[in-house]
Amino acid sequence: MHILMVTPEANPFARSGGLAEGINALSWALVRLGHQVSVVLPLYRQVRESGQPISFTGQTLSIPISWKTLPAEIHYSKIDPRLNFYFIGQDALFNREGLYGTAYGAFEDNAERFIFFSRAVVEMVEALNLDADICHCHEWQTGLVPVYLRTLYNDRPRLQKLAAVYTVHNVGYQGLFSSFDMPLTGLGWEYLSPKGLEFYGKINLMKGGLVYADLLSTVSAKYREEILTPEYGFGLEGLFQERAQELYGILEGVDYNRWDPAHDPYLPAAYGPDNLAGKKECKAALIRRFGLNLEVGTPLIGLTTRFFERKGIDLLENSLDDLMGLGVGFVVQGTGEERHQYLLQEISQRHASRLGVTIGYTDELSHQIIAGADLFLMPSRYEPCGLDQLYCLRYGTLPVVRATGGLDETIQEFNPNSGQGNGFKFSGYTPVELLGAVQRALAIYQDQSVWQDQSVWQGLMRKNMTLDFSWDTVAPKYLDLYQCARAKRLSLLGG
Repeated sequence: MHILMVTPEANPFARSGGLAEGINALSWALVRLGHQVSVVLPLYRQVRESGQPISFTGQTLSIPISWKTLPAEIHYSKIDPRLNFYFIGQDALFNREGLYGTAYGAFEDNAERFIFFSRAVVEMVEALNLDADICHCHEWQTGLVPVYLRTLYNDRPRLQKLAAVYTVHNVGYQGLFSSFDMPLTGLGWEYLSPKGLEFYGKINLMKGGLVYADLLSTVSAKYREEILTPEYGFGLEGLFQERAQELYGILEGVDYNRWDPAHDPYLPAAYGPDNLAGKKECKAALIRRFGLNLEVGTPLIGLTTRFFERKGIDLLENSLDDLMGLGVGFVVQGTGEERHQYLLQEISQRHASRLGVTIGYTDELSHQIIAGADLFLMPSRYEPCGLDQLYCLRYGTLPVVRATGGLDETIQEFNPNSGQGNGFKFSGYTPVELLGAVQRALAIYQDQSVWQDQSVWQGLMRKNMTLDFSWDTVAPKYLDLYQCARAKRLSLLGG
């Protein structure tokens, strides 16, 4: 099967978050199963500066955008005989710092940027004669690709038979723009309707993908259930309910080539389930890095996140003083809204010897926190999938999570009597419930020496480190989804 993966970002070329890592890992997993994968994304400045070899195909397309046309240069990079990356080049739109915006907010022309990108992708399939079987689109930035396939380009045989799967990673970001941007799409005004792209008087690019794709998916079975409700559907719950029979929940995976404590170049010491001594060294190094006055036997909680309320940062702020009263150490890495940055720094000054806060983000420190902490806190208000909790399992760090989305699906409350479960979780979005979950974890941690081979805590660490959440277990589920989408498309064409 030939899969065309359409995405706003992908490693190793352009990254702003976990989507880029997931696209790359899924693509490789599909290749290992014997399939051909072509990934297409914009030719951002970050792509040009990635250090990866990129070549010009010789193809420049003219893409209509409102009353004008803009050239789209098609570049490519052949990573493997079965894995190609293509890039839509348009310097006025993509050659700038940042993928979607700056620290001050989103780019004002994001509607034009990703309308152009979506239409150029469809034109590229024709221009390069790509005989793809599946067009797998991700996030709001690609929402118009299924729309174009089924409207402006539906009379072209190659595109007519191309089945479209649309994956929603986070319903909180939908690509909402003014209705005055509608002419940019080249679509008639009849498509700005409740059955089309219209959403409370605006254009909704995500809605386009949800309406026009053959099949839909999201990134965990629990999140699939949640987005059918007003609390998590963000106004699109009616559409999700309408297409519930064609909406699948497939949990994301982990790339264990990048996330493995036995071979992690960012760690001061390697370790694994058969030898945990290196984890103790990682903890000591993390304490030194944050300059904490902490014994290595003191329980250490880690957190690396974005400082936004959907990530539960307000819940953390309201809980931190009480949390520090439990006699723990705490290390935090993150960036986001300035008010949260300032408040966390202010709280850290009250607990300077045991609470360390780093504003910013690096992969290196993220790996070191996940390896060096005993517990990892994820108090998200909502979390479609979450990956940090899965990394923690492999690194022998016990997750404490709020029971929402993928966190609820992947973490089961540990029962010390039966030995069942892999972490700790709480349901209510309150400091009392958060503290209760941490206290349950600490009761087991402090019940015996963690570093004794037969301790309950160490037994749980070892068990978690052998769990398999790899992309190789996920990719076959996507292949089943692709086959269903192809069958549906053929049936609609009378095949």
